[in-house]
Amino acid sequence: MMKANEIVELVDKFSGGKLREKDAFEFLLSVAIENNLMDLIDEIAFHSKFLWRTFSFLKSGRKFEEVDEGIYRGRIVAQINETVEKVRSLILRIIDAGSEEGRRNFAEKFLGVETKSFENFINLVHDFYWLKNWKIDNSMGSPW
Repeated sequence: MMKANEIVELVDKFSGGKLREKDAFEFLLSVAIENNLMDLIDEIAFHSKFLWRTFSFLKSGRKFEEVDEGIYRGRIVAQINETVEKVRSLILRIIDAGSEEGRRNFAEKFLGVETKSFENFINLVHDFYWLKNWKIDNSMGSPW
C-alpha cells in the first residue's frame, strides 16, 4: 500500500503541479489508508471528475448547442447539487474516522456554508479530479 504523501506526490507530478489543496488531500488519503476506506476515496474521485468537468464547462461560458438551455441548465444545477452533497457525505465518512481536531479543522475549512469554504471544497474536488485521471492513466491495477 502506498503512503498518502507518495500518492499526492505522484498525482501532483501527473497534473503538472496543479494540485491546489495538497495538505487536505493528503489528510483525507491518510485517514482513508489508516482505516481501510480507499473505496470511499475512489468514489469521491469518480464524482469529482464529473463535478470539475461540469464546473469548468459552465465557467467557460460556452452554450448548450441546439437545445433548450433553460431545461438543461436546471437539470445540470440539480445534478451538481446532488453530486456536491454526495462528495460531502463521503468526505464526512472519511474524516469521522480521523482525530477530533483533524475533523474539526477540515470541516471548518472545506464543509462550511461560507463562500470561501465552497471555494476550498471545489479546489479539493479539482485535486480528486486529478487523482481519478491519474488512476485511469495507470490502470494496470489499483495502487491501493
